[in-house]
Amino acid sequence: MTDELVPDGTLAAAARLLARRVGLRLDPAIRGRLSRCVAEEATAHRVDAADYVGRLDEDPALLQDLLNRVTVQETSFFRDPGQFAALRTVLPEVTSPLTIWSAGCANGQEPYSLAMTLADAGVPAWQIVATDLSTRALSRTRKARYAERELRGLDDGTRDRHLFRVGSEWQVTDALRTRVEARHHNLVAEPPPFEPGTCDVVFCRNVLIYFRQEDVVAFLERLALWMRPGAWLFLGYSESLWQVTDRFQLVRVGDSFVYRHRDPHERPAQVALDRQPATRNQNRRPRPAPAPRAPRPRPDRPHVTFGRTGADSAPDGPKVEGGGVKELLAAGEAAMNEADYPLAVATFRKAAYIDPDQPVAHLHLGLALEAAGEAASARRAFGAARAGLDRSGTAAVEAVLEGYHVDELVRLLDAKLGASA
Repeated sequence: MTDELVPDGTLAAAARLLARRVGLRLDPAIRGRLSRCVAEEATAHRVDAADYVGRLDEDPALLQDLLNRVTVQETSFFRDPGQFAALRTVLPEVTSPLTIWSAGCANGQEPYSLAMTLADAGVPAWQIVATDLSTRALSRTRKARYAERELRGLDDGTRDRHLFRVGSEWQVTDALRTRVEARHHNLVAEPPPFEPGTCDVVFCRNVLIYFRQEDVVAFLERLALWMRPGAWLFLGYSESLWQVTDRFQLVRVGDSFVYRHRDPHERPAQVALDRQPATRNQNRRPRPAPAPRAPRPRPDRPHVTFGRTGADSAPDGPKVEGGGVKELLAAGEAAMNEADYPLAVATFRKAAYIDPDQPVAHLHLGLALEAAGEAASARRAFGAARAGLDRSGTAAVEAVLEGYHVDELVRLLDAKLGASA
């Protein structure tokens, strides 16, 4: 059986079940993958797709096999190094013993990168809870053994301190393995895997992009109730909490932007986005509350932004200080979080001006213009993003997509352009 043979009704039934059980959202980026996985699992069990999907809800083992196949486990050690540098910056502020949750840990490179960071920083008492929906991924995390090709992101010194050779593979030392607890966990259906008020840092990167918005909101509400006040939340660069929740404030830490659990007694207008937690100026005046704004149209996917932006790319509007494209994208996201759409548009325009062939920059500009109610300009930016895909190499684009693939970006842009035609 091939994915073309999975009927639309059968695929829709599988999508509804996965949305209900684990929050998976069937958008164009997921549809093809789910179809292939259903077809392959049905073939493996020697039943047709409809019979297979009909059994999923009543057979936990069958559902788990599908989740093992459909969930994405692509990752690397120290992915997005700036976020690990930010973690090292905020470590003096967190309490001891320190608990970090690696949500969606995949094959374990992220939790072990966190463990190496803590060990090298000399943190005396800590533990890491690593969770995933995939039992296959959790098995690899517990084993903590990796092929040479899976060591991408590790420099030789860090590798030699924390891993040792076992034949042709590399094994994480027991000193780190014993501090990483791998657990099966469903972000949508279960509470966070730690006692309330005991977690200081959560890494949940490139996970929320697969959820329906209502499940994202519910998860973040639970997380805010469980985390310690002032705890830190690290998301993927392609993810944003803009217009999703005000439970977390966006804070710049070095070259990265991190979300901090907001003090429930602190007014949002008192939060400065550019403060440096480890060296902050205690005398800085609070930012004045912004003037009331008229309601703005919301993007189709307000909690997800992909990256960089052209047709409307001249660096005009409010002045935005220097920085690379990646830094400008993060600054633009910060402006979006403050609903400062003119600044967001100007920032993303500058990113697109610096790198006019980078389609992700044009996509960001389109989303900002869309939020500002400038539909015609947004369409031009989406069109520039689509055209830029033909001029940019796949590797250059996917380096900014943080876990997405180019075909997913194509489908999103085609949907945007089709909707505004």
